[in-house]
Amino acid sequence: MKPSGIDSHSPHIYGWGTKLVKPTPLGGIVSTIYTLTIEPMTKESFAPFGELWNPDERPSERRIISRTDFEVDGQTTVGVIWQPYETLSFNELERHFGVSQSFVQLSGPPSIVCAAPATDSDDPFDVPNPSDVRAFLIDSNSGWCFKRGVWHSLNRHVLAPPGATYIIINSKPNPTQVVNYETSTGYLSRDLGGDKTPRTLDYKGRFGGVFQISL
Repeated sequence: MKPSGIDSHSPHIYGWGTKLVKPTPLGGIVSTIYTLTIEPMTKESFAPFGELWNPDERPSERRIISRTDFEVDGQTTVGVIWQPYETLSFNELERHFGVSQSFVQLSGPPSIVCAAPATDSDDPFDVPNPSDVRAFLIDSNSGWCFKRGVWHSLNRHVLAPPGATYIIINSKPNPTQVVNYETSTGYLSRDLGGDKTPRTLDYKGRFGGVFQISL
């Protein structure tokens, strides 16, 4: 079932007036396509993976501050991401061991993020089955925070050109694991982007496919 607001018979999304371009898999021909159906990102649907940053109440007579479950080891970093409109296919998931990585969309059309439940943090070969991955239509009125160790897509998948901007709240260092489902390989990094000798991982051909978000 498609979430409210996406009409497969219409060339427009949420009033942005942009025709959809049918996405293509990465790298040409692959043996398996893991199809993901979009679902709304709600407090309840996203609970296994993290939390939405939204006030619990909105009184008219006073300001309130709602606490979040953000956690970090080391230094907290804040950056701005520009995510261009690209394919709705992807082949990698990542998880972060030292931070409950968080995002707030600042601008742009609706977008999607994909997630899978946390697995054993002490076992780099305990990775999600493709059937465990879910695709969420981001609530642009809320920020969101992944629980520590939850697997997620590296990008946010923007549904119309030109792209979208996001705040990212991260950690330094940022110990991370990445798994590539197309090549059945991966790596463990002590600090993503800064570790020059990450540990390589071989999943012995367990997968061999790419994920395709279905509109």
